[in-house]
Amino acid sequence: MKKIYSILLLFILPTWVAATHLVGGMIELKWISGSSYQLTVRVLRDCENGSPRAYFDSPIAVGIFEKNTHIKKAQFNLNFVTINDDTLKFSGDNCANITTGCTHVGTYRSNITLSDNVYNSNNGYYMSFQRCCRNGIIENILMPGSASLTLYTELPNLRTVKNSTPRYTNNPNTLLCVNNLYTYNMDFVDDDGDQLRYSFVEPLNGNLDPDQPASNTATAGPYSTTIWKTGYSNQAGILGSVPLTIDSSTGQITCNPNAPGVYVASIRVEEFRFGVKIGEVRLELQYTVTTCPNTPPLSTVIKVNGEILMQDTLEIKIPETACIKIRAIDMEDSVYLRVRMGDFDTSLAQAPTFDTLNFGYKLAETEVCWNANCDHEKILSGIPFFIEAKDNACPIARTTEGKFVVKFIPRKVTNPTDLLCMTLENNASTYVYYGDSTSLTEPDFKAYIVYRGINYENFEPIDTIRDKGKRFFYDKNTPDYGKINYCYFMRSLNQCDRLGPSSDTLSTFEQLEYIPQRQYLKYVTVEDNERLELEWPVSQEKDFARYFLYKNKRGEQQFKLIRTFEDVNETKFVDKDVNVADTSYCYHVVMKDTCDNIGPQGKIACSIVLRGKSEKYTSRLTWQEYIGWNEGAENYQLHRSDPANPFSIVSTQDASTFSCLDDKLNLAEGLFYYYVKAKQKQDFESPTFFNGESRSNTILLLQPPIVYVPNAFTANGDGLNDQFHWVPVFVKDFNIRIFNRYGERIFETDDKHLPWDGKYKNEPCEQDVYFYIIRYTGWEGTVKSQSGNFTLLR
Repeated sequence: MKKIYSILLLFILPTWVAATHLVGGMIELKWISGSSYQLTVRVLRDCENGSPRAYFDSPIAVGIFEKNTHIKKAQFNLNFVTINDDTLKFSGDNCANITTGCTHVGTYRSNITLSDNVYNSNNGYYMSFQRCCRNGIIENILMPGSASLTLYTELPNLRTVKNSTPRYTNNPNTLLCVNNLYTYNMDFVDDDGDQLRYSFVEPLNGNLDPDQPASNTATAGPYSTTIWKTGYSNQAGILGSVPLTIDSSTGQITCNPNAPGVYVASIRVEEFRFGVKIGEVRLELQYTVTTCPNTPPLSTVIKVNGEILMQDTLEIKIPETACIKIRAIDMEDSVYLRVRMGDFDTSLAQAPTFDTLNFGYKLAETEVCWNANCDHEKILSGIPFFIEAKDNACPIARTTEGKFVVKFIPRKVTNPTDLLCMTLENNASTYVYYGDSTSLTEPDFKAYIVYRGINYENFEPIDTIRDKGKRFFYDKNTPDYGKINYCYFMRSLNQCDRLGPSSDTLSTFEQLEYIPQRQYLKYVTVEDNERLELEWPVSQEKDFARYFLYKNKRGEQQFKLIRTFEDVNETKFVDKDVNVADTSYCYHVVMKDTCDNIGPQGKIACSIVLRGKSEKYTSRLTWQEYIGWNEGAENYQLHRSDPANPFSIVSTQDASTFSCLDDKLNLAEGLFYYYVKAKQKQDFESPTFFNGESRSNTILLLQPPIVYVPNAFTANGDGLNDQFHWVPVFVKDFNIRIFNRYGERIFETDDKHLPWDGKYKNEPCEQDVYFYIIRYTGWEGTVKSQSGNFTLLR
């Protein structure tokens, strides 16, 4: 409790607190029995200047009128009863010496009769009492000093509905502090158990004015309303960081005003029975906002496991534990701290509750600890906590409010497995293999659930796998799986027994269809005339394990495994252990999946071996058929090169021809290279068409050299046979020397294509017999010579 210092006795409220005016009131009607009712009118007035009591009229006129028609049904003159014990308190118990003005509740009460035969209109009725005038310094309405006050209550058809109007149980508390959060509830009750709904509405003005402030005659409506000043409204009767508002369901009034002054408000309390409105009461109030001398409590400080919470949401991962420390501080005196749990959405059968009040001198704190568990996953939107720190100040206690939300992060569910393949055994049992990319020590994992159905229907769990390192499950009960389509999928189960997404589905029919397919080689071809290169397509099997490559010599029955490949993309192989000029080698590839299912023997592909023989002026070539393409070969192309020309196609043979006679040899050269290339027959619709090519080994064929020499030529300038021409065939190196009859050398050249023109030292030689000596070599390395004579004719 705060100490009261003498300086506080000098706290002076504004002069308008001591004025005497109407400041509010309400009409209540209580059903006693039959047609008997008790009518009560409560009128709120501030005290007269210098008087401890306010002035109240007696009697007052209360009228009852039919709604819509406004026909006056009756008037009741009520005498003043008392103001004893009804003085409104605007300060705490510790503020007895502080003058805050006075406001009294004057009570008028009388038992009346409302006959069912008279008050039976379905329009319903309203009761009213009018009096002028309001306080002239009211801030939120126009011309407040000329505004009267009308108390108003609505009633139903009294023949069909027996009803008592709502009434408040807490006297109005209408003193607020600037920049201090004000919360208050007058706790309206309804004796009939009707549902109540709350709202602020425009205060009613009525028909009286300063010239006629009171009347002995109740007059009918409709009654005019006061007019809000600019910026004010039903939703903001007092301005502030939190304007004056009321909770429509609970009646809780909240406001954090930003300026002192006097303000009016009208609280409408509607009552509903079975969802139908049957009546309403209006409580007219005048609020006083003043600048209070005390400092409100400091904002609450929230710590989570020793760390300050920097936001309004605390996330707790299941199954962690978090302790929340909540603290309120008042630098001067006692402080009260209330922490309560709000409503939240949950499917829990027994939802947790928390509501605690702590107090202390200058400091109050409390702690909430959560052991988050799987049940908390059912709390969908989080748990709100409301914090209220309240001091012991004068003239009224000041309050600070806060809120934070605890949200629970559910345990993760493990990602689905990937069903890879099956091993089918004896038409009776099945091994199903699966992949798992998640950690073996995943803390949220509990188990995998295996489901089985028939033909993708009626799935039921058949197994629970708790060993996360396991990669298969065994179903020993799958008889006749070639005719019955057993289907499987898996789901993970986390530690909170929440199922994860489904894996893909795998069936025995699918596995039978996807037993590893037969593998094909794109080609087997000779590279650099010393090794063989082969390639096959990348397998599309999702459960690939390895390739096996087999080899033999063409014509042999048994194949030998020469290499295993475990990378699905490793589909090329170079075989150096070959003799490409002598032997045709055959290969095939077999694939194995992760379930140890081995595919059939692959399509065999064999290399081409080219052989050849030199004949006079021709080359005779033969080769082996290329084996390996389903579509067969389109053709075979024979390629040839010599020292003067690169490889080019010299012949194209159809797919059934495996030989060729090359009789168009280049006579100027005597060395010839050959290879043959097979091209796959085009079939773009075929899944095994790879546009493949296979090249054979390269062979060398040699022709022996020959030189043809004429026995005469006529160097007479007639353009016919004017030069001595010899004809070299398949000659590599060449030399010719020509002599006259005296043994004198008159011509020599190494150019096998340069003829003699019959001149010596640019002078024509005589007609005579001449002699020659020729030396030449062939491409096979032989050295030959020949000599003879010829005649030069003129």
